[in-house]
Amino acid sequence: MANELSTRNSGNALAIAEQFPEGKYNLLVPIKTVAEIAEIHKPVMNVVYISTNENDKEVYLQTRPDGWALTKKALTKLMKAAGIRIIKSEPVLPTKCEKCAAVNRGIGRPVNCGACPNKDVKHRVTISMPQLTGENVEVVASKEIIYDDVTAKMSPAQKDEFAKFRSEMCETKALNRALRIAMQIKPTYTKAELAKPFVVAYLVPNLDNAAVRSEAVRSFFAAAKELYGDTEGAAAAKHTVNADTEIMDDDDTGYEPPIQPDYIPETIQQPPEVVEETAPDYDPTICTECGSKCSNGVVKYSQEQFGKTLCMACQRKMQGR
Repeated sequence: MANELSTRNSGNALAIAEQFPEGKYNLLVPIKTVAEIAEIHKPVMNVVYISTNENDKEVYLQTRPDGWALTKKALTKLMKAAGIRIIKSEPVLPTKCEKCAAVNRGIGRPVNCGACPNKDVKHRVTISMPQLTGENVEVVASKEIIYDDVTAKMSPAQKDEFAKFRSEMCETKALNRALRIAMQIKPTYTKAELAKPFVVAYLVPNLDNAAVRSEAVRSFFAAAKELYGDTEGAAAAKHTVNADTEIMDDDDTGYEPPIQPDYIPETIQQPPEVVEETAPDYDPTICTECGSKCSNGVVKYSQEQFGKTLCMACQRKMQGR
């Protein structure tokens, strides 16, 4: 997957752009020159080749005529080469459910999700990426799939098949978003750009240093230190980037890749459209029959009696008055 290299020039400085000129490589490195590297660290630079053959499923055509985006397979190769770890991957409440829960809290009744037809899903992923500065950056990204928007042009059979895998697709898209932001990957590349290998760089403990080697052996038997990579007496430096609140690179244009063909079950012939980040407006206080606004008291009574929101007029119709 990658050619692993390590380099250090005189004075413990690292000049990445000199060894890997940008005319020949795609540098996924925010810092091109590191003036000083501590003796306890050693730089690692990995060179990753991405296949432009569509049959290898590492790229797909995002925009015509020559805008190619990286698939999960390609992003995973870069993730491993960059030393990125997944810290947490968890489902969270979709926007529609959050609004419903807020309304239910306001009217003082428990949320009844058993009969809810909502099929939206949302997932949040946290990853940790080592830097050339010696710190770790944690990137938090989430993705929400609005079921009705994605399946609007699907056949009933395609909808049923999509429903089976929507949670997995949502998790994959959240991870892909975190990886693109962490490594500053562009939305699309030309075939000429993809012909150039990608370069990632980060620091690892320098086991040639006696003190680091001693600490590494000791930490091997300490689960907490092994997990978080702490040094003696202090945790490794890190900071967190929230992809949902910070504007970074591809998010500046609102770019979000569609559900990629290699993740879609074979029975789904056409890929769904791009999923929007924001959920449609949803208000449980709106009558489901006529669309009129209902008070909290009416909503509470209607939910208890009919299992859905009905205004007083529609309630009377339901009761045959």
